[in-house]
This record gives sequence, C-alpha cells and structure tokens, in this order.
Amino acid sequence: MESQMEGRKRARLTSPEGGDRMSELPDEILVSILSWLTLREAVGTSVLSKRWRYGVLLGDEYNRSQWGSKWVSGVLAQHRGPNVDEFRVCYDLDKACSSHIDRWIEFALSNRVHTVELCLSTRYTKPFPNRCYRLQRRVLGLSALGSSLKNSSSNMFVGFKSLKTLSLKAVKVDDEAIEYFLSNCPLLERLSLHLNFRLRNLKVVGRSLLLRHLEVVRCCRVKTIEICDTNLVSFTYAGKRPKTMLLKNAPKLVEVSINPDGSMLHARAIFLQLSCCLSQLENLQLTVYHSELERLRNYMLPELKNLKQFVLIVERWRNHSLLGFLVMIRNWPNLERLVLRLRYNGRHRHGSFRDAPRANMREAARYCHPCLKVVEIAGYCNTCDFELFKHIIEIVVILEKIIIDTRNPNPYSDSDSENEDGYRELQNDEEQQLRTLVSPGVEFVILKS
Repeated sequence: MESQMEGRKRARLTSPEGGDRMSELPDEILVSILSWLTLREAVGTSVLSKRWRYGVLLGDEYNRSQWGSKWVSGVLAQHRGPNVDEFRVCYDLDKACSSHIDRWIEFALSNRVHTVELCLSTRYTKPFPNRCYRLQRRVLGLSALGSSLKNSSSNMFVGFKSLKTLSLKAVKVDDEAIEYFLSNCPLLERLSLHLNFRLRNLKVVGRSLLLRHLEVVRCCRVKTIEICDTNLVSFTYAGKRPKTMLLKNAPKLVEVSINPDGSMLHARAIFLQLSCCLSQLENLQLTVYHSELERLRNYMLPELKNLKQFVLIVERWRNHSLLGFLVMIRNWPNLERLVLRLRYNGRHRHGSFRDAPRANMREAARYCHPCLKVVEIAGYCNTCDFELFKHIIEIVVILEKIIIDTRNPNPYSDSDSENEDGYRELQNDEEQQLRTLVSPGVEFVILKS
C-alpha cells in the first residue's frame, strides 16, 4: 500500500513525457514559493528538482536575520544557473564581513547582473564610518598605478556592461571608483549613494552617459558635486550643503528632492546653484525642520511656472501653523498636486499656538489657486491643521480630491492616542466637521490607523 502511494506521488511530480513538472514552473511562481521559506529550507528544495538547485538564487531579496555570511557565500559558490537579474543585500553588515561581501559583488557582476543593491545599514541611526564596508578597487578589477587606474581583468567583469541600477548604502566608495562605474557601465540609469563616507568630489558629465536618476544622501564629506551636459531626469540630495554644487545644461531634469539638514538657508543656497533648471521642474520635494518654518515664510521659493507637484516634509511642533506657507504657492500657478507630510517633535509639544504673520494671512486669503486639483495632508491631527484644511478649501478653485492621513507619521513612536511625539488621532466629531467643509463634488478620503 505504501509503495503504491509513493508511486503516485512520484507520478504527480513528473510530466507524461517523463520530465520534471516542478522544473517547468515559471520563475515568478518559483520565487513566490521560495520567499515563504527560510534560507536553509530554500536551499533544501534543491533535492526536488535540478532547476530548483539554482532557484534559490532567483529571489535575491532574502533579508533574514539568521542567515550567515559564510552560508550565503557557500550557496553562491555553487551557483550554476542562468544570469542573475537582481542582487540585493539588505542587512547590517560591516567591514568584518568584507571578504564575503567582496565575493558577492564579484558573483553579481560576473553573472551579468542588472541591479545591484547593497544596503548594509538598516538602522534608523547613522552607522560608524570606521566600521563601514569599503569597496576595494581590486574587487572591480582595478589596480592603482600612481594616481591613475588600470582595468586589470576586464574580461571577468562582464556585468559592468549589463548593470542598470547601482544602489550603495553604508558602503565606502572613493571618487575614482564612482567615476569608473559611470564610464564603464553604458546602461547605468540609476545611481544611489547613501552614507558614503569616502566620497569627496562627484562628477556626472557627458551626454554619453545614460544616467537618468541620481541620489546623494548623507554623504557628509562630499565637497563638490558637478552635473553638466547630462540626461538626468531626477536628482535627490540630502545632507549639508556642499561647498560647490554646479549644475548646468541638464534639459531633461524635471524632478528634484532637497533635504538640506532642514535648513532653509542651505535650501535657498542650493536652489540658487540649481537656478539654471528651476524653470523646467515639474516635481519638487523639500524637507525642513520646525525651527525653519518662519524662514520658510520669509524666504519665498522662486517662481516655478512648470511645477506640477510639490511635497513639503516638516518636522514641527504640534502647535506650529503652516498657514503662512500657502502664500508661497502663488508662485507656482500650474501646481496640480500639493502634499504636506507633517511630523512632530515631542520635545517641544507644549506652548502657545503660533500662527502665521497677519500680513501673510491677508495675502493668502486674497489669492485663489487656479490649477490645484489634489491636496494631501499626512500627519493631520490638531487645531492648526484644521485651520490649514479650512483655508485650502477656500483658496482652491477646482479641487478634485483631498486626502487626510491621520495615521501616526512617526514610525518609531508608540500607538497611544496621544504619545510623546504630541500626536493625537482624529476624533469622530472632528472628522464630521471636516466633511461638512468639503463640497459634494470633491472626493474626500480619510486614512486611519
């Protein structure tokens, strides 16, 4: 009886032609099944099918807390399957694992990878610079000869020709290595550098570059950024203002995100350096701190006639009003979507209500925006925000949709009704009060936790 049941099981796993049915499964289904397993269990599936022996490598997004560097290196060493499209490592690793990380990068590049993501710090806090992994030149097939570089193994690293996305977080890479990536990755479209403590001077120059998206985030030692004659579409910068930021002749640049450590003075200086492309911007994101809100009112951002979407991220006191900010949108006559993401600083949650200057209030009240269609307020929770909501309803002529997100915008906070961040969830009577202000033809969405 048992032998008959075993025979039926084997029959179900084979096709009528005698082949292996499990090997015929599409990659999408294979990866979906493996994603529910631990790494050890996924590797164990190799006994089920010859093709599954390599299927474990199709799902490169394993972010398991129990997988070890030695184990991963061993699995990659046994890889005999097809080329790897994406290779991602998202785990807290430092220079103690350098030899393993080196092998992983070599593995990815030698398998004609399209996407490489090394996120070696998943913590909310900044990692220690002296403990971060450093990408050695020899891993890239480079050897230093004086101040120049020589490609010592170009035949081995065929992956450079296929690489489209490169994202490095908490990885120390020097200027020459970045320049090498830009010069030798003809298909590279997206470059993201986060927490790079060796970057000093970044140059993105030349029409021959296919690069479309550039991110430079918290690279605290960067001194100069030069972007000239490029095809960039989006540029993100977060951190202290570099000594020199030169941007010119980037006609396709339409999306910019600036987080100058919350300082409007630094933001204004950066905007001046980006003056050549401001008139063509369609999407703009700006992050400031609560202490800079007065400057945000006083330092008017420049006129942006093509701007379609503006995202303002504010860390503020809960009693701080944003009404004065609305004066600024008069400089953006074609703005269609306005997003306000409000975060709260509990250390200053007590104090008197701080409203906008009366001059700004009167000026804002006289202005009606002709094109604004969608408004989103994330982190809505207090009296200041009600006044802001009410005023937006009054000045927007053709409003189509308004979204109020009452969920706690601080992911590291407690979920109490009013926690140490000063956050308080919207009550039912307050919700009803909001709904009475919205015209019947406007779509009104409230997101709750």
